[in-house]
Parts: sequence; C-alpha cells; structure tokens
Amino acid sequence: MSDEEIKKEEVETKEFTENPFDHQNARPEDVVRLFYIHDVPIIPVVSKRGMLIGILKKQGIISELSDIERVEKLKIDEFITRNAVKMSFDDLIPFGKIREFVVINIFGEVQGKWSRIQLFTACDNSKGTNQENEVKKQQEDQVLDWMIYLILEHIPRALYAINEKGRTIFYNSHFENMYIEKYGTEVDVAMMEKLFSDPMKNELFSNANENDLSFHNDELDIFYEKIPLMSNEKKSGFLIFCDKKSSGSEELRLPGVDLREKSLQEIVEAVERHIIVDAIRKGKNLDESAEILKLGRQALNSKIKKFSIEVK
Repeated sequence: MSDEEIKKEEVETKEFTENPFDHQNARPEDVVRLFYIHDVPIIPVVSKRGMLIGILKKQGIISELSDIERVEKLKIDEFITRNAVKMSFDDLIPFGKIREFVVINIFGEVQGKWSRIQLFTACDNSKGTNQENEVKKQQEDQVLDWMIYLILEHIPRALYAINEKGRTIFYNSHFENMYIEKYGTEVDVAMMEKLFSDPMKNELFSNANENDLSFHNDELDIFYEKIPLMSNEKKSGFLIFCDKKSSGSEELRLPGVDLREKSLQEIVEAVERHIIVDAIRKGKNLDESAEILKLGRQALNSKIKKFSIEVK
C-alpha cells in the first residue's frame, strides 16, 4: 500500500469519544488559528460535494472578530458562511504565488489542500452555483450523520465497524468498555483490525441465518455477527455486533425493532422513527421536540410526514 493510500485510510478512520458532529464547541477564533497555522491569507470553503461555497479572507475574519458580542452569538457554520465571499478569477490573481491552500467546510473542519490550479478552476466552475443551497444541503447532511452516529452509539451492544479493506471506521462506547475491561487500556485500532481479519482467530460457529455471519474470536473471547454495509448495491464494509456469550438461536434485536431480513437502511430508519416518537412524547410541543432532536421545525415536520407519525 502506498503512503497516499495509507493516509487516505487514516483519514477515513473515526474513533469517537464524543459526538463528532456536535459543533457547539467549535469557535470562530479556531478559524483564525488556521490562517496562522497554514500561513495563508485566504481559505476556500467547500461543500460536502467539493463545490466552492466561498473564500474567507484573513483580514476580514480578524476584523469580524473585533465585534466579540455579535460573534459569540453565531454558530461556527453561521460565522463561516456569513464571511465566505465569492471571488472572481481576477480577484485571485494576487494570490497566484501561493502553491497550496488549506480547504475547510462550513463547520471549520479541514478537508485537505488545494493547489492554486484547483482553486482557480473551482472558482471558475462555481459561477452560477447557488451558495445558499450548497450550505443548506451540507447542514442537512451533517444532521443526518449526527443522527446515524446517535443511533449507532446507543445500540445496547458492543459495536465495531470496518470498511471493505478491514480498516476501522467506528466503534461505540460499549465496545470500548468491553475492551478496557479485558486489556485495561484504550482501544488499539491496529490490533483490532488484525484480530478481526486473522482467520486463525475467528471461528465460524453458526450459520442459522444465511444473511448473517456469526463468529467466535479466540483472542477477545467474544462472539459476534458481521452485518454487511451496503452502498449502491455493493458491500462497503461490515457492522460487527459483539457479545461475551453466544446468542445461540436467538435473533439479533434492538428495542422495538425487528432486524430479521432488514437492510441497514431499514434498521436506521426504524430506530430513527423510534427516537423521533420518543422526542415528541417528551416535548411539550413540536418546537421543543425539534430542539431535543437538534432539528429545525420544518425538518421535523418532514420526518413526521415521512414516517407517518401521528401527533396529538
């Protein structure tokens, strides 16, 4: 594997100790630090699709931060989109001597680097792009990512996820607790990847359901099921549900959700509906329920309609 492929794998790995999609802790001053860390006068802001939303100017950001009271009331995505301006090819010419530009998303997260050619090309391609729609789409995608994380984190079983190459993409706190109980240290991702990929340490012990692969790992002394992650009708990895004892002939279940013969998408939607119904019950009204879910009222109404939820 080349150095570039190894770096790509490292970027894809997500080891979460807290909600990774909660941007309440991000601050506008964190954006200023990026200018100094990477020594650049401008920073391109891109959408999840890689479309150029706008460009932050160092002096403009510093000037904006001078109004502390106003800035403190803005969320990080509001601050960045408010200050990301469109620049023409002519506007970028003075920055043509800079070879690389750090690129961030609307939440201030570094998305990589662009060469000056990439920036100039993106600037030209962004003509006619609806900036507001790009921002809204990324905010909606981020809420969905957060929701999926929330669902996986609260599944009452130890869960580990790997991609098609066997690299780690996620593990929840139940798995982490199980690992610490056995080894007394934080999860060693490299070791786990080897343990799950070593055929000598993973015995196939049951095949009651042809859609599930059930194994026993000798090193960890755990039983687990591997449920394929599908993307565009292709297997992109596995969700690994772990237990200290065999589930025998029992079906894998979540509270209120029957997983038999269900796809991952159906499982996620079923649990998402369960969470929304629970929030509606807890909230005094839909506005409060939307706040509990960290969703806008319009987004909550859409989900209520999507899942045919009766609201009294």
